Amino acid sequence: MSVQQDKDDLLGVLFGMSGGTKRPSVQQARLSYFPEWDRERMLAAMKALLDEGAIINLTLPMLNVDISSTGRKQAEARAEPNPSSSTTYNIGSMHNSPLQHVESGATGTQSTTYATNDLRAIVELYRAHVNELDLDDAAKRKADAAAGAIEAQLTDEPDPGIVTAAGRSLKRIVEGALGGALGDAVANPNVWAPLLRMFG
Repeated sequence: MSVQQDKDDLLGVLFGMSGGTKRPSVQQARLSYFPEWDRERMLAAMKALLDEGAIINLTLPMLNVDISSTGRKQAEARAEPNPSSSTTYNIGSMHNSPLQHVESGATGTQSTTYATNDLRAIVELYRAHVNELDLDDAAKRKADAAAGAIEAQLTDEPDPGIVTAAGRSLKRIVEGALGGALGDAVANPNVWAPLLRMFG
């Protein structure tokens, strides 16, 4: 795949993640949408966007950016529906994804439900790999509490509100640990991709 195509794909995802107001994370985009990209491929696409001014104001640790007006125009132009064509999404894994396609002029609603098996897998993932994150005591206590809250929901029909709040809290802690260790991390970001995708 060319850097040009990667650059366009990354810009489209960042634009979608921004929701018009948020500062999207290049690292989160890679983990959630491009798990097959290695770090060098991600950095090459990001550098190309920075060089052309489509993204600006890069900050660590999660490589958060602002999308410039030029970048927004590019992303919007690429997203414009073509009445004579159909829409095709080529996405690796979209289980419990927040992505929803609604045609122009239509309305859509989204509800989030969590399967018990998926939540159990997230708790097991956390327990198996938490020590790789090298969390300080306070962060470890918060992460343990969040994982415990998710685990408590496995005894009955999971409450989406509780699961979402606990999952997002756990995701923030994991993202912080991964971002802080960028470059020579002991933790493998791809290991955590299921958690980051589920609570994106």
